Amino acid sequence: MRELVLTALRTGMRQGELRGLQWSSLDWLTRTVAVRHSYDDRGKTLVAPKNNRTRHIPLDIDVYTMLYRRKKDTGYVFRGSEGRPFTNYRMHYAIRKLCRKAGFRTIGWHTLRHTFASHLAMRGVPLPAIKELMGHSTITTTMRYAHVAPSTLRTAIEMLNPKTMMATDSGQPVGNRWQEIQRSEARQKASATEYA
Repeated sequence: MRELVLTALRTGMRQGELRGLQWSSLDWLTRTVAVRHSYDDRGKTLVAPKNNRTRHIPLDIDVYTMLYRRKKDTGYVFRGSEGRPFTNYRMHYAIRKLCRKAGFRTIGWHTLRHTFASHLAMRGVPLPAIKELMGHSTITTTMRYAHVAPSTLRTAIEMLNPKTMMATDSGQPVGNRWQEIQRSEARQKASATEYA
């Protein structure tokens, strides 16, 4: 269950996608998972994921390491004690039991998917990227997570002012550009004073 929960929280995969995940869908070289299947309880078979689109999700180092330790060439990644894929009922029962044991309020698997998207939004990940990771067919569905990123509006406005604008390299903040300019000017003044 720990592996299932961690994978859900770090990939945003739907419950059926987790249950249908195949070892052959994991690319160890690129550290990605191709979401190609969902497990269907009625037919007891693999079907296409929602929206009939395969999507590729990068694996973070924790999930990658956890799964790599027990990697296989074929078959289901997550199996119940009897060796078969988890059923919808079994998954819901297991997470309810886990919540009770941990002293948390009862949640469902979809809550973990929402948590994944909310955490991305709160950390400033652009909504189009969240849309792709979640496998939403339209950005409208993803927009429900926009409200959880209030700091995004402040950051957007501060990007207009050179005093508060963040310099970026490959999309990662590396420091305040205005402060860098101020330090550079101070160094130049100090150098000029030394030689005067």
